[in-house]
Amino acid sequence: MDKLDSKTLLPGDVLLYKPTGLFGRIIALKTWHKIAHCECYIGNGSSVASRDGKGVNIYPLRLTDLAYILRPTQPLDLVSGLRWFHKEAKGLPYGWLDLAQFVGRNVNGKGMVCSPFLTYFLRACKLPIFNDEPAEKIAPFQFILSELLDQVWPK
Repeated sequence: MDKLDSKTLLPGDVLLYKPTGLFGRIIALKTWHKIAHCECYIGNGSSVASRDGKGVNIYPLRLTDLAYILRPTQPLDLVSGLRWFHKEAKGLPYGWLDLAQFVGRNVNGKGMVCSPFLTYFLRACKLPIFNDEPAEKIAPFQFILSELLDQVWPK
């Protein structure tokens, strides 16, 4: 898998991104890793995510600053995940205050940041990611550590 384009991806792939912008660099610094954002590819050139300053929605696929593509080791129930997404998450604002979770503060704002969103989404897809860990405590880099996700790019 040398050339990276949307044909490389399968629905359900987890996308991990390098830090961009001030908040991306702060997340990378505070988590001691070079991953600052995560999304889930859902097909047709789209991903679901909570993006900085935009919130939770379906977005056009972004390949710039992509660091890793991870593929679930078991089938996902994307229908259930997207049902949860449309009922519970779509339209939530970006959780600026929730970023404090990454520095040990117990803050639960009205919005959602990328890694708790992705944790909830994958769990709604029936992937038992991170077991019973609170989703709000999951940082973007932790997805690469999961035994339920295999790195498919870069190889």
